Amino acid sequence: MVLTEYVLAIPSYHRENTLKNKTLRVLQEYKIDPQKIIIFVADKGQEKVYRETLDKSTYNKIVVGRPGIKNIRNFMPRYFPEGQHILYMDDDINHIYDTINNGDIRNKKDNKQIPLKNLKDFINTAFTLSEKNGIHNWGVYPANNPFFMKPRRPDNSHIGTKLSFVIGFMSGVINHRKTDVRTTDEKEDYERSIRYYLKDNGIMRFNNITCATRCYKEPGGMENERSVKRSAVSSNHLIKLYPNLCSLNTKATKSGYTEIRLRDRRPDVKPPKVLSSNRPRTKKKARK
Repeated sequence: MVLTEYVLAIPSYHRENTLKNKTLRVLQEYKIDPQKIIIFVADKGQEKVYRETLDKSTYNKIVVGRPGIKNIRNFMPRYFPEGQHILYMDDDINHIYDTINNGDIRNKKDNKQIPLKNLKDFINTAFTLSEKNGIHNWGVYPANNPFFMKPRRPDNSHIGTKLSFVIGFMSGVINHRKTDVRTTDEKEDYERSIRYYLKDNGIMRFNNITCATRCYKEPGGMENERSVKRSAVSSNHLIKLYPNLCSLNTKATKSGYTEIRLRDRRPDVKPPKVLSSNRPRTKKKARK
């Protein structure tokens, strides 16, 4: 296995038909090599169900991991070698969108979503920028709403490196096992974002790309265990661990679930990395 040739890891639980009809279908449409795709399930019983449901030509292998979102997320980095390029995707992705603005980029109402043209190119570009800038974790915008997103720009200003939430439904890592550790069953993607940010003094988020999913409405998956109480416990656990990096989001939704926001409030901390452009630099003319 060549470390810089990415693999695509999909954790799934009681969602064999969702995976078949959504994420695997999308990956087929983008002509992603099925040999890159590894599906992680909770136990032998789930492995049997998934093998019976999925078309073997659409993936490489099914791996039995550990039950529970925290446990499977801790299992996957240890399954792969250190330094492996890994793209993690959820099992319920229905569409992948790019955001453009052909009018006045200062007017967010001119932002428009279009289907991402080439997923292969996007993944390769993301990992290339990760390597170039020494940032081990990248991701996409967490909400499917173009008004709050940044349209794609030639100078890469749509890509952020400050502490931000890199949602788990589509996130790339250059595998670093010591950093990729979860201590909570919920908000675990917040914890990964924090830990990789602290490691590299930056995390990379493409604020022009997002996915259409049904994170909290799709049957099966994490929703089988999600509760208001566990949401509060996980949120307060992270706030206790990282008091200067996360806090309660008092303006969150009316769902009743506790939400948190990320912001680096550490005193005297150096600013996060500034993303180097992938465009070639022009040489200055020599003075006469």
